[in-house]
Amino acid sequence: MFYENKLGEASYSIPDGEQIPVEIIGRRQYKVLYDKLLQLLDAEIYIGDDVLQGLLKDTAKEKMKSIVATIQSDQNAVIRASNRRNVIVLGPPGSGKTSVAMQRIAYLLYEYRQQLNAKNILLISPSDLFNDYISNVLPELGEENVKHTTFYRIWKDAQIARFHAETNYENIERIQKASPLERASFRYKNSMQYADRLQRFVASLKDKGLSFYNLKIGEELLFSASELRGYFYSKFAGLDMDFRLKKIRTLLLNELQRRKEVAYNNRLKELQSVTNYIGSDKELEMQANNDVNKKYGKLQTLIEQLKFININKLYILSLTFENEDEQAKEIAKMTEQQLKNRTLYYEDLGPMLYLEHTIKNLRTQPEIKHIVIDEIQDYSYIQLLAIQTVYPKAHFTLLGDKNQVVHPEKKDMLVENELNAFDCVELNKSYRSTVEITDFMSAIMNQTSTLSLGVSGEKPTIFETSDKIATIRKLIEREKEKDESFVIIAKNMATCKKIYEELKVYIPDIRLITEEDKVYLKGVLLMPGYMAKGFEFTTVVLVDAESTTYQNDADATLLYTIVSRATRKLFILTSDVENLPQPFKNVDKKLFVTL
Repeated sequence: MFYENKLGEASYSIPDGEQIPVEIIGRRQYKVLYDKLLQLLDAEIYIGDDVLQGLLKDTAKEKMKSIVATIQSDQNAVIRASNRRNVIVLGPPGSGKTSVAMQRIAYLLYEYRQQLNAKNILLISPSDLFNDYISNVLPELGEENVKHTTFYRIWKDAQIARFHAETNYENIERIQKASPLERASFRYKNSMQYADRLQRFVASLKDKGLSFYNLKIGEELLFSASELRGYFYSKFAGLDMDFRLKKIRTLLLNELQRRKEVAYNNRLKELQSVTNYIGSDKELEMQANNDVNKKYGKLQTLIEQLKFININKLYILSLTFENEDEQAKEIAKMTEQQLKNRTLYYEDLGPMLYLEHTIKNLRTQPEIKHIVIDEIQDYSYIQLLAIQTVYPKAHFTLLGDKNQVVHPEKKDMLVENELNAFDCVELNKSYRSTVEITDFMSAIMNQTSTLSLGVSGEKPTIFETSDKIATIRKLIEREKEKDESFVIIAKNMATCKKIYEELKVYIPDIRLITEEDKVYLKGVLLMPGYMAKGFEFTTVVLVDAESTTYQNDADATLLYTIVSRATRKLFILTSDVENLPQPFKNVDKKLFVTL
């Protein structure tokens, strides 16, 4: 009944399945803080979005009621979709995608409470900081135990290998300054072409090509790679790949146990032969057992985890599978050197995770039944494939905006590809920011389909200044209001650090947001543009609007993302108003003010 939005005839079911007819004659929502009534709202439909509730404070605006009802109807189609539907929700900034995600989780947990609980649902978001930012939303919806994670953390939790794994934000910073080959490697590893080849490569391993390690203790060879290949392709050839590997594991563990028993007996005899030992027989046995476990324990763990498979080599081979291109060979060679240095770039995590789980079928988490992924435009198809291998029983709700790609290099995004398994829903109404800010951001991408439905406010202001620090200080003094969020944004972390060092003398409480931050902070914040994704702030100051800083198509989507973070005020600083980044030059001058 709670989610059955419209007034009028309705029904609810009782435990024996009978439908009880009712009529909903009114719907009143209250917002209460401790003993204070903050808001009372009468509406024909349930309004689960705080911003939409705010738009309806003036109940005399019947037109606004109609607009909100339309928005909520669009959102509700996603929220109330079956738990067995895979849905992609696309929409501009301020269209309520994150609100939809939160309400969908609450709906699934209520509607399918006999099948799902909070432990069965997973929210994957861009960062730990963003997880904290939205963590207060779910408790308001009554669900406090929904798990949050990031793609990077999924990789870390898999415990595939002891590599230094690059984070998403580290990757963005590196690619901004990367060589042409590194950029080409990023594009290829995130391409649909490679994803298709990787799947065919894994399938081919059933008949040939699986790589194994020699299993040694010191210089003693216990099991050779050729022996393991023989087991896989001859002795257990009739089974599925993962069952073959588990059969080999059992065989190896049995043989290892036999060797451990021999080693134990030999070691015990050695200890017993020491004539001046004053301990008991029990102590001798314990010492012998400890010595054997110390010698064989690491190898036993490796066997149990199927780490006798050479995933590193398989990854290298996959990069040139069905591909004789010289660049692919160069990428494979560069990647091989990375692995020797125990380093993985962010674009390596998806393929490695996919290989690990499809071949070994270990550490899967079938208890997760539904996954919500925010900012899906930042994921490649291969990353989604990897996630599916880790959570094989999950259905998906994906949310994103094709125009909010903050990475400096192109990837084949999931949202650009036809996936029959997913229903696509597009939202086109933006209401979070003022009409003026929404119109400005839409013009950057020539996004004519977005409808601006927010309140009216000030036009974005472009400042030409030779002293940006002084201008920022004036803006903070003039515009910063108590309990409102104020953020200064630059393209990269290096620029942010430089500004921070200059500003902290005058503004001691300014906060530089880095990847290490796990808790969302308020006050005057400073962060690179790619980290601002998913957040909203009352006031945004873009500090480095120079044509030499933002130069290509990828920079256009980054600028679009940055300016769309502002809900009420947007200030853009440049040293030369005649040489703005090209995306700003495309904006009609009627949409902003120049000072």
